[in-house]
Amino acid sequence: MLTDLIGGAVLVTLATGLGALSTFYISDICKSKYTLLLAFSAGVMMFTSLEMISQAHHEIGHVLTAVGLLCGMLLIFLSEKLLPHIHQQIKKTELPTSKKKAALIVGTIAIHNIPEGFAIAAAFAGSVPLGWFTATSMAIQDAPEGALISAPLICYGLDKKRAVGFGILSGVVEGLAAVIGYLFLTVVLSLVPFALAFSAGAMMYVVLVEIMPDVLREKEKYVGSLVFIIGIVIAFLLAGLFS
Repeated sequence: MLTDLIGGAVLVTLATGLGALSTFYISDICKSKYTLLLAFSAGVMMFTSLEMISQAHHEIGHVLTAVGLLCGMLLIFLSEKLLPHIHQQIKKTELPTSKKKAALIVGTIAIHNIPEGFAIAAAFAGSVPLGWFTATSMAIQDAPEGALISAPLICYGLDKKRAVGFGILSGVVEGLAAVIGYLFLTVVLSLVPFALAFSAGAMMYVVLVEIMPDVLREKEKYVGSLVFIIGIVIAFLLAGLFS
């Protein structure tokens, strides 16, 4: 099972890195629209979180599953209050120095990728099929996310090499979080169902509070909603492959 976990960690790391590398080949990156990619990623993440909730509920029941969900959502909520969110900063003002930019990116990576890595760890600790389904779903979501991390920095004036480096770093952080989280959960197996609920809550918060409002504010909100549903359907088909 550890071999499968490492394979899943490598998969999400490579997916994020490839997404970041794609920014090298987008000439007018600041005007590129990522609404449809965001919507599709949100759909995949939403179905993945529902799968994890289902397994957690089967193991620990209503109350503990609900507590885990709330704790996961609360973690992301508090993190976003303590560390300025990169997308909010993009809409407000340019950061004055590259050092502050780097600090902001590191904070954002910690907010998003550590819980995602832990979600993969919890899924593999639950079962190998669920682990591969979760890792594959995350990889689909991580490819555009790698670009979404690097692209704003290029718009800020950071050179492409450094911006892509930060995008690749986000994938490395997620992969390491998956491995470390898995090693911890294999020692404390009783925490696996709660960890699934916790990770599902974190993902649901990101989808509902962060991604979908951006999708629905765009002119193409109806198309974005449709792509969100398509993402759920694709994730459902992936679940069938790994079941």
